[in-house]
Amino acid sequence: MYKIESERGDLFDINMMIAMQIKVSGKSFSEKEIAEAFNDSISAFEILNCKIIIDNGGNAFYDNCPQSQNNINFKDFQLAELIQEQERLRFKLENGEFLRCFVSLSDNNEMKACFLMHHLGGDGKSLCYFIEAFLKRLNGEKTQYRKAIFFEKEELKDIKLPFWASLLTKKYNKEWQKESRVFDFEDMQKAYEQFWQTHKTIVRNEATESEELNQKLSECKANKIGFTSYSIAEIIKDIPSKQDIGLAVDGRLDGNRTMSNQATGISVKYAYNNRYTLIDNAKAIDKMMKKKLQNKNNKYFILRFMSEFEPTLLDAVNLEFTGYFHSKTSAELARLLGYGQNTKDFSITNLTRLDIPTEYGDYKLTDFIFAPPVISYGKNIVGMATVNGHLNTTYHNYQQDK
Repeated sequence: MYKIESERGDLFDINMMIAMQIKVSGKSFSEKEIAEAFNDSISAFEILNCKIIIDNGGNAFYDNCPQSQNNINFKDFQLAELIQEQERLRFKLENGEFLRCFVSLSDNNEMKACFLMHHLGGDGKSLCYFIEAFLKRLNGEKTQYRKAIFFEKEELKDIKLPFWASLLTKKYNKEWQKESRVFDFEDMQKAYEQFWQTHKTIVRNEATESEELNQKLSECKANKIGFTSYSIAEIIKDIPSKQDIGLAVDGRLDGNRTMSNQATGISVKYAYNNRYTLIDNAKAIDKMMKKKLQNKNNKYFILRFMSEFEPTLLDAVNLEFTGYFHSKTSAELARLLGYGQNTKDFSITNLTRLDIPTEYGDYKLTDFIFAPPVISYGKNIVGMATVNGHLNTTYHNYQQDK
């Protein structure tokens, strides 16, 4: 069993579904071959053969699950509609359901597949590695077994927390002792049902073709800045106020290609200055980002910080956001952490050029769209991915039902 620690905040968040849509061309596809490739790939990743249990003390663990409920379905779909439909259906984590796949086949030897994964099944890179294994298996290649790798609390002990952060975690942990309760999967189900009665999300994708993308990349290279910094400047250039921007970051310490949530995150606050060029603004953002990423304490701060809270308090904060549960302590902490109110203005994940091949024997990966989940502490969620010189930028956010 593996104890859920640094990623505990994902457990009771009611929107932790990562979506990736791919298009693949090649020889004719059969549903049987696709299903076999999917199921064989599931068996190759330890985490997808686990389930989550919550003990009487409120501690949560990954435990072995011989018959996981990851599933594949064949149907015609549109991405935005599929996400709206599926994100309100709770992943049955207690039964080993982390991944759903929907496949649409066309008459011209093209497959469109959407992979929907709970964040406790892995991060964005993890799902890319599953897709790679799936396409290799579809091409008749064997899939190597990969054990799950997690950030354990002990591994984060050398990350120094600022004094205010240590003080805050101790204060709220102490206060929570007076109100503490353990939540279970029934609570999670009720929170889902209550929340999704009045909420839905919208998804919008923007494509940047090769010629335009190469021009932007050339500008970035000439000015020694990252493309993510350039993209942030583009996104906020017409917004007059200072923006709080969260950035998901790959936290892998050894470059492993297994599935688990090994993402961390940083944030920068920046007000676009119209007196300067887009490049000058991008340079300023790039400098702020690099300063944080080069400091290990900053890069891994959020993982260490969140792991210091009592696990059930983090559950309560998420359930506070849904309106299912309320207490003085969880309400105060939810406000301080930006759950529901005072959220990040933008939360951006850039997978950059995909870290997987595009050619798989008779098959070719031709398109890739990535929509991160609308997390409880985010407002405007942006996912970016580049394949075959083509960039998709996907915007995902809540829209209140009328």
